[in-house]
Amino acid sequence: MHKVSVIVPVYNCENYLERCMNSLINQSLEDIEIIAVNDGSTDGSLDILTRYQQLDNRIKIIDKENTGVSDSRNKGIETSTGKYIAFVDSDDWVDLHMLEDMYIKAEDTNSEVVICSYMREFGNHSKIKIMNLDEDIIYEGDRLKELHRRIIGPLNEEFKEPESLDSLGSSCTKLYRSNIIKINKIKFVDLKEIGTAEDTLFNFELFNYIEKVVFINKPYYHYWKQNSKSVTSAYNKNLTNQWKNLFRYMDDIIKHYNLDENFSKALENRICVGVLALGLHVCKKNNNLTTINRFKNVKSILEDKTIKEAYDNFDLSYFPIHWKIFYFFNKKRWSLLSYLMLSSIELLRTRV
Repeated sequence: MHKVSVIVPVYNCENYLERCMNSLINQSLEDIEIIAVNDGSTDGSLDILTRYQQLDNRIKIIDKENTGVSDSRNKGIETSTGKYIAFVDSDDWVDLHMLEDMYIKAEDTNSEVVICSYMREFGNHSKIKIMNLDEDIIYEGDRLKELHRRIIGPLNEEFKEPESLDSLGSSCTKLYRSNIIKINKIKFVDLKEIGTAEDTLFNFELFNYIEKVVFINKPYYHYWKQNSKSVTSAYNKNLTNQWKNLFRYMDDIIKHYNLDENFSKALENRICVGVLALGLHVCKKNNNLTTINRFKNVKSILEDKTIKEAYDNFDLSYFPIHWKIFYFFNKKRWSLLSYLMLSSIELLRTRV
């Protein structure tokens, strides 16, 4: 048994793959296996993996037809032999001490999950993701319950720092004890069903079986934001309906595990806050929609029954003023004003 299995889904990533693999084969923790799952790549990704495998016998290659990132991760989990599992996306990279530091932390504290921070890499600048976690405690009992709830959505004062609202969902900033995943048969759900946030859903279910979590306040993971071919970069006209499936999955987990009303409220808040991401997705410069069709899509989002019901009890009092205005427009379903704010935000994002 290796100490850590690193699972790397790979799809048409030849421009970034060497950077990722170099950061893994040079880890200070040597007792690892690297499971690269080639998801039917049509570029030179498989050739790159084969070359690296010839250099380092810790690399295993699973070559399969294109079935998506969730299935790739699931296949990697099935194949893994490590005591712990880490996930790294093939266009990202990690600091060379990441796995060693997180492994030692997990062993020293007997924790099933170790979380680290991460950097968002934009090519010409980097920005750290604020996690708002305490490095000096073990999350267990009520503290762990609150952390679990934060995965699904925010409550009250947490709205004051909207930048950190989605920081806990990533699977790539965590080291997991593998038997917790395997014994409880936790799987990643296909993005064709839920659109995005497969890792958030994975974590939300997994944390029902976790007793201890610790946090290392270091940005070991580097999340590359400049890959225009990635799943999260491409325009998806079905995203609103897929997210409704995602919300149903989350609601089913709340009911199945008898989670309390704070989880249900957090899910409602997630739905409301998610309008920002849905709207920006519609307003993307590269989606080839006309201005009229972008406005119509924003209007359709705000008039959706699931979203309308979530906004009925949405509390705006904790937001900074600019976000309070935006979500007030959404709550009132003033589609034109919401659309204008979304277009302005998208314009600013592409210029920063």
